[in-house]
Amino acid sequence: MCYFCGMKWKMVVLALVVMSVVGCNSRRPLPTQEELLRQDSLERLARQQKPRVYDSPEEEMLMQLPYRTLPVTYEEGFEQSLPGFEEIAPTMVPSLLGVSGLTKTKAIRLPDKDSIHVVLVGGLNAMGDPIVYMTTLSPRWEPVDKLAVYEQSDPEEEDEEYADDEFVDEEDLGKVRIEFSVTSRYVIYMQVVFQSYVDDERELEGVSVYSIGRDGKFFELEENELNHGAEE
Repeated sequence: MCYFCGMKWKMVVLALVVMSVVGCNSRRPLPTQEELLRQDSLERLARQQKPRVYDSPEEEMLMQLPYRTLPVTYEEGFEQSLPGFEEIAPTMVPSLLGVSGLTKTKAIRLPDKDSIHVVLVGGLNAMGDPIVYMTTLSPRWEPVDKLAVYEQSDPEEEDEEYADDEFVDEEDLGKVRIEFSVTSRYVIYMQVVFQSYVDDERELEGVSVYSIGRDGKFFELEENELNHGAEE
């Protein structure tokens, strides 16, 4: 073996030994329990969402209301229990939602319609009867419009001639109420129903259909504007 070949072979062996030693020295020991806990805390902190900054106290209060998806349909007793709704001070309702004259008020937030915010607010009216409004608010959370989607009344209380009639048939005694159903596209069906006090019979007296315009105003849909097959 030539001198230079022998030297070259020794240099290769020496390089391999050095690399092996460096590799051994670069190995880190396993992390301690304290280090793992610290790392876990930092990772959880990084995953936490930053608190939302609201533009106004009104926005903060309304955004923190419970949220309900659509579609939604009236069910017996809905107006009494207002399921999922949250109590809201009656004194705040006129400025927040543009509805006045209610007591025992509760509200729930619905999905936005384009850039318009939508809220259901229920309570008792001046007569002590339950009533539910759908209200719309601008992108800046200012009240725009409202629509009573549930209310009830006694015909004999509203019609003086009816109330003075001493010969009213028993079958005509009952309550008239508006019930509602809302699709995911904000087609709002409202039906007027008469429910007898005598036999609990229900009689449909009429149906109206509304929607929400880009300006947040409620408007009634004509029959030829309805596309029942496309709605849920």
